Amino acid sequence: MKGNLLRAELQRLFSRRFVQILTAVMIGVFGVTVAVTMAGSHQPTAADWASAVMQADSENEIHRQLYDECVAAHSPGSTAVERAKYPNVCRLTVVQPEDFLYDTYVFKTSIRPLIGFLAAYLALFGFLVGATFIGAELASGGATNLLLWRPERVRVLGAKLAVLLGSVGLFSVVFSALYVATFYGIAQATGYVGGVDSDFVGNLIVLVARGVALAVMITAVSFGVATVGRHTAAALGLLTAYAVVWEAGARLVMEVLSYRPQEPWFLSTYVGTWMTGSLQYYIGYDEYGHVAWWQGAAVLGTLVAVVLATAFGVFRRRDLA
Repeated sequence: MKGNLLRAELQRLFSRRFVQILTAVMIGVFGVTVAVTMAGSHQPTAADWASAVMQADSENEIHRQLYDECVAAHSPGSTAVERAKYPNVCRLTVVQPEDFLYDTYVFKTSIRPLIGFLAAYLALFGFLVGATFIGAELASGGATNLLLWRPERVRVLGAKLAVLLGSVGLFSVVFSALYVATFYGIAQATGYVGGVDSDFVGNLIVLVARGVALAVMITAVSFGVATVGRHTAAALGLLTAYAVVWEAGARLVMEVLSYRPQEPWFLSTYVGTWMTGSLQYYIGYDEYGHVAWWQGAAVLGTLVAVVLATAFGVFRRRDLA
């Protein structure tokens, strides 16, 4: 019976016109992104390389000079003015010639921002699918009819959630793999791959995994909110209200009042930290705060747990008639 319930929910999910349209839109946006990237890229010529090497050497020379000055400022014989000029830890930044290949798609330097772009779209995809999957059934009475056949509320809602998260997660993994492979192929055909080693590949896999996990978590939140609100619009309304009232409005008020730090109060901070691994924000003169990836994971995980616990509690006791 449990397998039949999961299969039935899977059929309901895939048969929804809105889900089919969203999937088509995702594929369409992917196609446009690929076309634009290919149209704006070409394989570097000898002149491109010569110019890139010259610019990289010049930039590295400046970085080396600044690094040497910083080390000297931190030495025992330095003056207070010199130490004040370089208050932070000295770091030598080295740029590569591929960083100066203009009008050329460089896989190594461009794929990380593109994966961030993909993670945002997958999160939005999951949010809309999660909200409409349960919201439409609750609003139309379809969930009530289902419970007449299977009068086990928690198990039915759990089956819907499991099918939803499994489907969104699998779609995100497959789509992400296709996405990265496609842009790698573009770099080989009309651009430049760059120095890709095992460390880079490992970091890339972690970044993709974080994007997939983010999409799944956002899907779970939208599912829970739509369950509590009994309609797809509940999730969309809450998202809009949060973005306008808190992310935009509260940030503006804090800026007017010169309140610092602002970042720990906003969910977007922890989403960004989860994706990038760490975040540094300004507090005051020569003072900075830090947010680590595990803090982002803790905040997002807590949000998911609270929303889903509320959704299951409300669904179990609510009159659905």
